[in-house]
Amino acid sequence: MPRGTATDEISLQQLRALAAVFETGSFTLAAESLQLTQPAISHLIKRMEDELGQPLVVRGRRLQLTDAGQMMVDTAVRALRLVDESVNACRSQAQLREGRVVVAVGHLTAGALMPPLLGRFAKAHPRLATSLLDSTAEQMISRVVSKEADLGFGSDIGPSHSELATEPLFTERMALFVREDHPLASRSAVEARLLEALPFIHVNPDANIWRSVGRQLAGIANLEPQVLHHVSMLSTAFGLIQAGAGVSLLPRYVDVLMPPNLRAVSVTRPTLEYPVMALRLAKHPLSPAAMAFLDIARQHLKPPRAGRS
Repeated sequence: MPRGTATDEISLQQLRALAAVFETGSFTLAAESLQLTQPAISHLIKRMEDELGQPLVVRGRRLQLTDAGQMMVDTAVRALRLVDESVNACRSQAQLREGRVVVAVGHLTAGALMPPLLGRFAKAHPRLATSLLDSTAEQMISRVVSKEADLGFGSDIGPSHSELATEPLFTERMALFVREDHPLASRSAVEARLLEALPFIHVNPDANIWRSVGRQLAGIANLEPQVLHHVSMLSTAFGLIQAGAGVSLLPRYVDVLMPPNLRAVSVTRPTLEYPVMALRLAKHPLSPAAMAFLDIARQHLKPPRAGRS
């Protein structure tokens, strides 16, 4: 019966053993790195040398590779990298066929920006499920840190957190939301200094978005709007505006949800802006499903602007 080629006789385990000996400079350390015994490592190397018909390692107080050993190590490192990449890619594809992504998200972001993003994600990965956790900034941070959520999406999270990595996705502008018969409704823009004289409806006043906006307003002669109503739900704010109970300063992107008899007026001098961020654990790799969700968010999580002033 004809003898097989040398490559038929050499296993991935032997290649890993040789690469580990080269990287650690020791049979003992190589055994520890591969969770094998030192005799097992020696046996794997000896078998490979027998198959190749020449020594690969010069044994002594200091291990050295022969020329053949160095050539085999170079080949082994390249081959093992390709094998590991292929295995990881196959596992990732398998994990993308089932699983769940848990996302902690701010109230306004959840209602206005998440539906089209979730639609794109479902189309790209129809077998992956998603869970949205409507969260304050503090809850978002807590849920990501505790691994209750894979990702968080929202506004400026305030002081830096060593456990977290943030990624700005886009910068949004604030707009003044008024009823269609309000004196400012016909304007294309209103200067920020005029806001102080208006009766305000404040949505989710504990949200971090107001940190950024508040700092900008404070820079205009310590401007502080008159807040008459504090509410937690956007729908409540819109109902109060419709009833003539006041106006509201909100991210421009929520105009996709506003009733037809409201208007969103741009704010200038200054333009009030804040960043929309993605939030994740800094030193914990995302699951393939969560990474797929983040990739789609990077491409598509942005405020719709087409056809709007």
